[in-house]
Amino acid sequence: MIRARRGLGAVLVAAPLLMAASAPTPPAGFASGVNGLPRGLETTLDDAQAVGFDAVRIFLSWDKIERVEGAPDWTCKYLNAIDRGPDVDGDGKRDPWPGIPCDGTPCGCGYSADERVAMVAGEPRRLPLLITLVGTPAWARGRAAPHCPRGVPPGALPLRPSKITAFRNFAGAAARRYGGVAYAFGLWNEPDLAGCESWAGTAQQFKEQILAAADAVKREAISPGLVVAPTLESPSAGAMEAWMDWSRPVDLLSFNLYVTSLGAGLGKIDEMSAWCLNDSRCPGFYITEFGAHRGGASNCPGPRVDSPGAADLAIMRRCRARRSCAGFFLYRLTDQERPRCNRGLFDVRGCRKYRLCEIAERFFGRTLLPFACRGCGP
Repeated sequence: MIRARRGLGAVLVAAPLLMAASAPTPPAGFASGVNGLPRGLETTLDDAQAVGFDAVRIFLSWDKIERVEGAPDWTCKYLNAIDRGPDVDGDGKRDPWPGIPCDGTPCGCGYSADERVAMVAGEPRRLPLLITLVGTPAWARGRAAPHCPRGVPPGALPLRPSKITAFRNFAGAAARRYGGVAYAFGLWNEPDLAGCESWAGTAQQFKEQILAAADAVKREAISPGLVVAPTLESPSAGAMEAWMDWSRPVDLLSFNLYVTSLGAGLGKIDEMSAWCLNDSRCPGFYITEFGAHRGGASNCPGPRVDSPGAADLAIMRRCRARRSCAGFFLYRLTDQERPRCNRGLFDVRGCRKYRLCEIAERFFGRTLLPFACRGCGP
């Protein structure tokens, strides 16, 4: 495996290998996945794989990769918001989490797109990888829709009319570069958030500017080259109708499962499964983010329960038991972004929670693990 800490040169060597390989896919077509962070991936992904998780979803930021139109730099290191922790030095800016490299030079902080992909899909792991593409670059940004509040994140802005094909070009380029190791490509994330935090355009703009990229991915003729969209925050049959363009070659629909009670979460899986089975246009779906947590901070979505492990297991089992559900991706490996949420498999220090081994035994049927069921170290 080419590890990020070895520097940019290692990834430059790895890039041709990424293209030459054949992308692994989730066993039997069902993804039992996690959403990965660079620090979490670097320190804990081996444990998650040993437990039984067999797929990983990561985000690549278009606005950080293609700063210059038509010239994406897949090797330039960058920091996402989730790569940053508290403002330790008091300069008014959140600092990189410990363990994330940063030398203060251009392309010297964080991880490049190549490094983020290689952490999961490089040797020896070669885990099935779902890449979600997000973030509008400065040169392509148009105006926020009238219904959006002022001050939306710049990366959420829709495209200017003159840049209407920009995202599909980028998605096609990402498919060409990573199609040998990534089996699926997600197009944007949470466009239906009420505050326009992820998408500040209209549903029609989303269909024309983002979902149109499905055609660009398919034109690359990569295998299997699945397209996953629209990843709704508040899924329903009506919401899918509003955000989905059924003429596009989307292989799997997707949504997040953020509700305050476990019963509501299980009910939502059943609701979407029943809708999908009764609508011939529905190809099946992923639950792309979910995770239970103990009572705490109000900005921690997901069922509030005393035993997060048992609640997560219930959601995973319900998905596996429903024919329309093609897989799930647990919210985080670690709690490093929101430590109080307690939704990850590992805490902010990278130490194992008992939840990890509970899932290993009760969902994947694994009792012999190469590590202790709680804490840090072997």
